Amino acid sequence: MALHAIITAGGRLPPELREYSPSPIKALLPFGGRTLLEAACRAAIDTGMIERIVVVGGAEVRAATPAGAQYVAEGADVVENLLTGYQALGGEDHNYAVISPDLPFVTGDALAAFLAAAMTNCEIGLPIVSAEDFLARFPGAQNRFVRLDGAGVTLGSCLCLTGHALITNIPLARDIYRLRKYPHRLAVLFGMPIALAFLSGRTALAALEARAERLTGVRVRGLRSQNAVLAYDIDNRANYAYAVQHLQGG
Repeated sequence: MALHAIITAGGRLPPELREYSPSPIKALLPFGGRTLLEAACRAAIDTGMIERIVVVGGAEVRAATPAGAQYVAEGADVVENLLTGYQALGGEDHNYAVISPDLPFVTGDALAAFLAAAMTNCEIGLPIVSAEDFLARFPGAQNRFVRLDGAGVTLGSCLCLTGHALITNIPLARDIYRLRKYPHRLAVLFGMPIALAFLSGRTALAALEARAERLTGVRVRGLRSQNAVLAYDIDNRANYAYAVQHLQGG
């Protein structure tokens, strides 16, 4: 099956980052002589694996969509944008890379290694980067780490999934999006054993994968990756300032 990419570019910048950008759109934040959207599209092209790229966003994103990518108008929320991108790319008979346009250091090689592993091992795959690997690549950088199998990890800002897995789990994605600000209700969705394991710092990857498979009905895997560039995203002023300094060799 062909592999296509969906880049959801409708997110807004937090107020603390507005001074660094002429646009309120996060994907259009300038960094290293290009926008974050351009970085995501370039990485997708450089994988050598992705046939088509769809960028989903508003009017400003349309004007800034790079050559080699197709623009599609955004919907009401990120789940609707994901569905819109899926529909524009031909539906269930394809595989999909979903790439967040907030990864300033993402590369085609890093993305390709993850996508190849995901398409070989599962129907939904997410990259997992250890705190050790992340901090080796970005010493002193801020990130949110959770305990998994006894060690700190963070998730990458991309995923890979089959068309079947995507379309059949849109209702679940809507539920998760709706409950994202209500942790106690999300705990009920994912199950109290998982919630308690997180609180105690004793979460096991195998248990998370098993629960995710029961919820989605497909094979789900967290794929360990040493490519920390998949997990360095820009969410706040500190992330941006560090990224600029790191780019300059500081």
